[in-house]
Amino acid sequence: MSMQTVLAVARFLRDVPVARNPLSVVWHAGEPLTAPISFYEGAFERMLEASTPLQHNFQTNATLITDAWCGLIRKWSVQVGVSIDGPKFIHDAHRVDRAGSGTFDRVMRGINKLREHGIPFSVLAVVTAASVNAPDEIWHFFKSLGTSRIALNIEESEGAHKSSSLGGTQTEAFKRFLSRLAELQFADPSMSVRELDNMRRHLSCRVGAQVHRSDNRPGAIINIDINGNITTFSPELLGVEHARYGKFVWGNVHQNCWTDLLANPGFRAAHEDIARGVEQCRQTCPYFLLCGGGSPSNKLFEHESFSVADTQYCRFQIQSVADVVMEKMEAELELKGTGSYLPDQAI
Repeated sequence: MSMQTVLAVARFLRDVPVARNPLSVVWHAGEPLTAPISFYEGAFERMLEASTPLQHNFQTNATLITDAWCGLIRKWSVQVGVSIDGPKFIHDAHRVDRAGSGTFDRVMRGINKLREHGIPFSVLAVVTAASVNAPDEIWHFFKSLGTSRIALNIEESEGAHKSSSLGGTQTEAFKRFLSRLAELQFADPSMSVRELDNMRRHLSCRVGAQVHRSDNRPGAIINIDINGNITTFSPELLGVEHARYGKFVWGNVHQNCWTDLLANPGFRAAHEDIARGVEQCRQTCPYFLLCGGGSPSNKLFEHESFSVADTQYCRFQIQSVADVVMEKMEAELELKGTGSYLPDQAI
């Protein structure tokens, strides 16, 4: 991304009403650290033109992290998420370089640099058919890294990734995997598991409350590519072309403001169909109040349409998680009813 485009992004953000500060700016792409440190020094300076507090984030595979990168991260208080799937035998089964070699050792070198510099990091792990059989190994490995926050994404059929090792027959195995993680977390609640903790909060909210998803609400996420092209909804839609919707590009930071996007015919067509899909979820799915209507990108990649309800993503990331957490919460309530000791934070 050119510095002219970075500056245009910052100026575009001036006119975007921000729900709460700071605004999270996530440098993601394939591997964001393939851009040089000098790029981010210049980009972060220019982003100050946004005139709203910003929190920069790197989602990285950590293979390129050095002392110099750690210096930049500390200087700008960048939050770091590391993509690592678990211990070596799990991680290297899928995360390989172009020569087919596993990347685990390089990822660990980067993680060790973060630890040397006292930089906290979260972990993002993709759960595959191999992962679901190793919950204890995964839990204890992540504990050994010193992270306090882990997030789990199931392996999905999405974009260029055309297949997943987690088919419909793996749902029960995934539930057993989550159930064991929940047991381990109950015994040691010092590590947050995004899926379990978020679902627990959703299940504990007031009666009638509803979850609102950021990826099916216009403007909750703004996605900008290296040329300044803008879309919203699921980030995975940026760069995709579809027979009905064309390219999911509804403006450019060099020419347009946020209100221009709202008038774009392509945006309006996608928004209407996404809203129909959300309404289908509302009408047909008993988990709707815990989900908010599903992910548009998953609906499109799995069914070629936004105007649908059920997806593999929902069956794993929402329904299975909800079933496991409800079961655990009911067991905890029964324990409290018997007078057995139970930490308050478990409910």
